[in-house]
Amino acid sequence: MRNIDVFVIGNPINEYFSIKEINSIIDFVKHGGSLLLISEYGGDVLQKTNINDISGKYFNIFFEKNILKEKKPSNNNSSNIIKISSFSDHEITTQLREVVIGGSCSLLIKGNATILLSLNDNGWAKKYNSSTNDWDRDVKKMTYTVSACTTFGKGKVVALGDIDIFSKDPNFGINKLENRKFITNLFNWLIKPSEDSDTLDWALAKISSLEDKILGNNKKINNLIETITFLEKRISKLEENK
Repeated sequence: MRNIDVFVIGNPINEYFSIKEINSIIDFVKHGGSLLLISEYGGDVLQKTNINDISGKYFNIFFEKNILKEKKPSNNNSSNIIKISSFSDHEITTQLREVVIGGSCSLLIKGNATILLSLNDNGWAKKYNSSTNDWDRDVKKMTYTVSACTTFGKGKVVALGDIDIFSKDPNFGINKLENRKFITNLFNWLIKPSEDSDTLDWALAKISSLEDKILGNNKKINNLIETITFLEKRISKLEENK
């Protein structure tokens, strides 16, 4: 993956990444490369791929197996064409007023990623049921994340739950309202080298996570020692009563 600034994984269908390929992608990001991960409604389960083996395992961003809906205030009907007008404070969302997406899955954030696009109180989701090949109404959440970004080593990562924003569809494609501006900002941020402070923050977060794991392991070891001690006492009592 030499001479590549931004590596884009754009909603693969019926394609699975091997461990070797995943390791190459992670090394690419860790050493300063930028990665754009794009999924679609239904996530890995419906699209038959394993992007979460990359985004979830290493970046703590998971594509969920659902499709986002939005209630329209005018008639209370729902649509998978969603208008987003509330944005976090980030370079990618600078001066945006409204972004329109269609057919997106949501993201589950388990780390320190920055949320870029999210659905408001009118949002809800249908969860894909692979056993029935149908959609079930999902448990209502406070917010649904559509896009997020993070740093990893010296590199950057952006995750997006909708690939149709890159299409020419007049309702939610690249030419709709400020979609093009969002995409332009996104690539400008990915191309720009990471700042040293971002790399330091990533390293400190990794150290903190490692410390938590060590503490957890120490607790398990202490519990095991207590169990062994208890068993030894029980065995001693049994031997005394013989």
